[in-house]
Amino acid sequence: MRFARDEPASVAGVLQRLSAVPETAGDAVTCPRCAQEPALIAQQGVAGCADCYRVFPQAVDGWLTRWSLPLRHSGEPLPDVLQPLAAQPPSSHPGASWLDALQRPQIIISSRARYARNLRWARFPWRADSMELEQVRRRVEEAARASRWHFDILPTNRMKPSERQRWVDLRLASPQLRDNTRYGALIVDGTRTVSVLVNEEDHLRVQAVLPGLQVRESVALAHGALEALALQEELAFSDNYGWLTASILNIGWGLRTSVMMHTPALERTGQIQSVWDAAMELGGTIRGLYGEGTPASALFQVSNVHSIGLDEATIAAQVSGTAQFIAQAEQRAREQLLEQHAEQLRNEAERVYHNLGKERTLRAVSALQMLSTISLACAAGWGNLSAEIWKEMLMAVRWEAQYDDAEWRAIRMRTLVRQVRNG
Repeated sequence: MRFARDEPASVAGVLQRLSAVPETAGDAVTCPRCAQEPALIAQQGVAGCADCYRVFPQAVDGWLTRWSLPLRHSGEPLPDVLQPLAAQPPSSHPGASWLDALQRPQIIISSRARYARNLRWARFPWRADSMELEQVRRRVEEAARASRWHFDILPTNRMKPSERQRWVDLRLASPQLRDNTRYGALIVDGTRTVSVLVNEEDHLRVQAVLPGLQVRESVALAHGALEALALQEELAFSDNYGWLTASILNIGWGLRTSVMMHTPALERTGQIQSVWDAAMELGGTIRGLYGEGTPASALFQVSNVHSIGLDEATIAAQVSGTAQFIAQAEQRAREQLLEQHAEQLRNEAERVYHNLGKERTLRAVSALQMLSTISLACAAGWGNLSAEIWKEMLMAVRWEAQYDDAEWRAIRMRTLVRQVRNG
């Protein structure tokens, strides 16, 4: 499935290419702090440190112009975030609040807001040395301990691979943080709603994930957590460009909002790409569950393209409006399917049930297809799909598992589909 529009290259891919580039190239002028070359900034949209924005503004503007983005930071903050939010009480539940709150197979699953920030005294993670990364990790952990919020601090080097993957599955960590086993840290609040990713693409990524369509609320919560860390005086900021990030795409507010959606009927009826294309006119864009370069199909994210030159309220409204537009299209497609093809859906679910007994391995894309088929078939009267089983099936997809879980996934989906069929 292709994406709904062309976008700047993913930072992970760019950084992988840049890691092989020498810090100096002949007599070329480079950033005096991180040795980043202005040509690479203009071509790839990746900075090595906060000084790159001060030393090479023409290169930064060149990249922004290339992608038709505003050249200056402007706009008002979301009014909701002006009032500090109270610290969240601790919870003994091991899951995530957005997942716990799901009641039935939903079109709109969750909303997320993420602020990207960097400490001005250190080079960005992809350019920083081990000493800088360790200093960043310790400083953020220190801030979390001193915060009025209840935070659990989990250095990645103290977690087992399965633990790191579990946080990715819960959307409270990213694959990139999971793989940073030396200098990364995950900081989570007691309700498992807010998480702080340390030394991922940026020094700090503060995010909040809430169930359903709650974009403004997730922005307010993430902003409250960011304020609670009390690191504002140390963060890299420019009057011209706003908050400074490793990817120039993220400057401005440093804010990415997204809504996770499941639209099996649109995919099944062949309407999903046209709906995505139409949705782009509302100001959103389509990404895979873990950003650019990850699969986008019936399970995907709607998010904002950039956060420079916009009000935060506009960013939240564009993403919410795009998600609502897609949800309405999915609801119409489901009603059409149930009216015209209910028996076909039930027969397909029965075939899935019988074929699963023969499957020894199951890829993520196949698991998602099964999730979609079973969800639609149950709406047509096949089996009994409880909210709890649906959540377990959703978690079993595991797009970004570090290791191949194909055998585990086949066993897990077989068990869950059997439970659905037998009621």
